Amino acid sequence: MAAPSRTGAPASMSHALKILPVLLILAGCGTLGMPEDATSLNGFRASHGRAPLSSDAALTAMAQTHAGDMARRDVLDHAGFKEQRGPMGARAENVAYGCADSPCVIKQWVNSSGHRANMLLPSVTKYGLASAVSKSGKRYWALELGE
Repeated sequence: MAAPSRTGAPASMSHALKILPVLLILAGCGTLGMPEDATSLNGFRASHGRAPLSSDAALTAMAQTHAGDMARRDVLDHAGFKEQRGPMGARAENVAYGCADSPCVIKQWVNSSGHRANMLLPSVTKYGLASAVSKSGKRYWALELGE
């Protein structure tokens, strides 16, 4: 058993109590790690009468692989979409760079007609979102949307 802390609780329990508020804050977050409002993917969809999307592990893995590849090459593109991610279930893809967090990148895509249209596709039901940082420090983002 751990030695008691200054509060009289075991040291391990004292450490757990310090972590608990952070976990509670995170538990109240929306789908993309933020409140469900217009800066989240599902908040944006809801504001346009679209059904929410569910996070999908396979699409997230595809997004992470593509974001990592763009970061490794330090190039923004859709390389491999038709040959790899499309046949694996991705129906649309948004890419970007420069944003530090997901609310920023969602806003960036909302302000671009093609990206906006992808996020509002009525046929998609799930998504995967990921980012990776290049050696130059640029953060690349990939959003994969699927049915």
